[in-house]
Amino acid sequence: MNEFSVPRVTDKGVLFVLENCEKTLEIIKEKEEYKRLKNLVIREYYYLKSIKYTGNMHEHFLKYKSGDHKYAKDFTFLEEYGLVPNEKMSDYLEENFPDELEHYWGIEDLIVGNTYTNNEIASTFKCSNMGGMRRSKETNSLVLIAKHINPLYDDQWSEDGIFNYTGMGTVGDQSIENGQNKTLVLAKDEGIKVYLFESYKENEYYFDGEVELDGAIWTTKEKDANGELRDVLKFPLKLKSPDKPLLVKEESINYSYDIKEKQIKKLSYVDLEKMAYNVENKSITREVITTQRDRDQIVRNFTIDRANGKCDLCGNDAPFLNREGKPYLESHHLITLAEGGPDVIYNTVALCPNCHRKMHIVKDKNDFIKLVRKIESYLDKNNDKVEEEFKNLFLNY
Repeated sequence: MNEFSVPRVTDKGVLFVLENCEKTLEIIKEKEEYKRLKNLVIREYYYLKSIKYTGNMHEHFLKYKSGDHKYAKDFTFLEEYGLVPNEKMSDYLEENFPDELEHYWGIEDLIVGNTYTNNEIASTFKCSNMGGMRRSKETNSLVLIAKHINPLYDDQWSEDGIFNYTGMGTVGDQSIENGQNKTLVLAKDEGIKVYLFESYKENEYYFDGEVELDGAIWTTKEKDANGELRDVLKFPLKLKSPDKPLLVKEESINYSYDIKEKQIKKLSYVDLEKMAYNVENKSITREVITTQRDRDQIVRNFTIDRANGKCDLCGNDAPFLNREGKPYLESHHLITLAEGGPDVIYNTVALCPNCHRKMHIVKDKNDFIKLVRKIESYLDKNNDKVEEEFKNLFLNY
C-alpha cells in the first residue's frame, strides 16, 4: 500500500453490496418509471464505495432494517429483479457473510499523512460530509477541515508548530457560544477527540491526526461572506503526536496556489491594498512530495543548438550569453511530460525566457501552432520514422 492509498476492497460482502447497487442503477436508467431515483442511487453508490469492510457495511444498513426510512417504499421493486433492497441488506450480510461481520475500518485505522475522500471521512467518523467543523456524537469526535483554496481564510501552521484554525460562522461576528466553536472549546474537558484534515484540492484530504487546543483563543478582523468586516475566532491547535511532518504532493500545493490566484485576481485594487498591508511577515514551509521527470540531455542540447541562437517563437536573438559564452535559450516541450508528451526532438523547441513563460501562462493556441510548424521545418525529411511519429503526435494541427 503506497503512502496515499486506502485499503483495497477484499471483503466479499462489500463487493456484493456494490454490485447490487450497480445493478440497481442499470435498472433505473432503463426503466422510465424509476428514473426519478437515479440521483439518489448515485449518491448512495459513491458513499458505499467509501466503505471498505463488511462489518461497516452491515452497520450502515442496520438503520434501514425497520423499513420506516423515507425511501423504503420506492425501492420495493428491486426484489422483482432478484436484488436486495436496503431494509433487507443487513440480514442478507449476516446470513451470507457471517465470517466478515467482524471486519471493521475505524478511526484508529487512519494513517497520518495519507489522503482520504470526503465520503471516507464521513463514513469513518460517522459525521456529516459538509462543513469545516463536523461533530459526531456516535464516535464522540469533532472533525476539523482546513481547506487551502481560499486566500481570505487560509489557515496555516506557525514555525512553532501551532495551527491557528478559523472558527465556524461565515456571516457576522463569530462566537465561542455558537455551534461547534463551543464544542472545540469544551472538547478536552468533555473527552471529545478532535481530528484535523487539510485539503489543497477537491476531494483530497490529508490526515494530520489528533489535535488539541494549546493556549488562549484569540480574535482578529476579517471579512465575512458578504464582504463585511467582522470578528473571527482563531483556535491555536497543536498535534497530540507530532511524530513526523505531513508530506503533501507538489501537484496539490500547485492546485491550491492556482485556485487562490484566480480568486485574488477578482479583488479590487482597494481591497487588495488593504489585504497586502495586513499581511504579517511570516515564513510558511511545507515538505512536499514531488515527481521528478527525467529529461534527456541529448534532446535538450540538440534542441537549443538547432535554434542557432534565435528563439523559435519570437525569432529574436537569445537575450544573453551563458557562462560558456553560448546564446541562452530554454528547451520547452510542446506537449508537456506531465501531460504524457514524449521527450523527443519532434516535441521540443528552444525559447527565450520571456516566450517560455508566455507558453506556460498564456497558452495561446496560435503560438502552439506556430511552434508545431517550426518543428516541422526542422525535421529531417529523410527520416520517415520521426516524420511519421511527429504527424501522429500533432494529428489535429
